[in-house]
Amino acid sequence: MTPRQLLRRAGAGALLLLGLGGCFNPFDPLIAPTTGIYVPPPTPDSPQGVIRLFAWCWNNRDATIYQQLFTDDYVFVFADADTAGNQYRDDPLDREEELNIARNLFEGGGAASPASSITLVLDATLYPLPDSRRGKDPKWHKQIPTGVNLTIKTEEGVEYSVTGNATFFVVRGDSALIPSDLSLRPDSTRWYIERWEDYTGNAALTPPPLEPASRAGIRAAGAAARPTSAAEPVPTLYRTWGFLKAAYSR
Repeated sequence: MTPRQLLRRAGAGALLLLGLGGCFNPFDPLIAPTTGIYVPPPTPDSPQGVIRLFAWCWNNRDATIYQQLFTDDYVFVFADADTAGNQYRDDPLDREEELNIARNLFEGGGAASPASSITLVLDATLYPLPDSRRGKDPKWHKQIPTGVNLTIKTEEGVEYSVTGNATFFVVRGDSALIPSDLSLRPDSTRWYIERWEDYTGNAALTPPPLEPASRAGIRAAGAAARPTSAAEPVPTLYRTWGFLKAAYSR
C-alpha cells in the first residue's frame, strides 16, 4: 500500500467519525468564526454561490464547512507546467486529500506551518459557462473560470503569494455524487465542486522559479525562507496553488 493510499484510508476514518456525530447545519453561525466582524457564509444555491462559499472557507480558515463543498468523485488537477504536480499526474488529488490539506493549512497538524491569515480574492463577477467536458449536460453541470489572488501568511513567518487563474467545474445537487459522510440527499437547490483545474503560477506573475516536486524539497524550501529574527523582513514566496497543495498534503 502506497503512502498516499494510507493517507486516504486514515482520512476516510476521520470522515466516518464526523459522520457519526449526526447531521448539522454548516451555515449555523454558532460553528462559524466569532472573532472580529462576522460575515455569514454564502449559500451554495447556485454555481456562483458554491464558489463564493469556497473562497469564504479559505478566508475564514473553516475546515468544517469546507468539507461540504466537494463531490465524492472530486479531483484537483495541477497545471501542466507545475512541477509540484508531477507525482500526481496519474493519480489526481481526491476529496479526502483535499480535506486533509485544508485541515493542515487552516488548523495545523501537518508537516508545514499552518496559516495565521489567508486572503483569497476571486473575480468580482463569476460567470458560469456550460461544462465543456464530454457528456456533461449544462442544465446540471457548469464551469466557472476566475482570476486568483491569494496571500497566505504562516505562523512561522513565511508569506506565500499565488496569482493566475483557475477553473472550477460544479454540479447541481440532484446530479452530484454526494459523499456518504455528509448525510445529505440529492437537492436541485444546492451545488457542489466536482473538479478544480489550477492555472496559477504564470511566469510573468511569479518571478522566482519553482522548486523540484519532491516533498522533501518543498519542506526544505519553506524552512530556508523563514526569517531568522524578528528584525528581518518577512519573505514573500511566489508559488502556484498546486505547490501549496503538495506542501500541505502531509
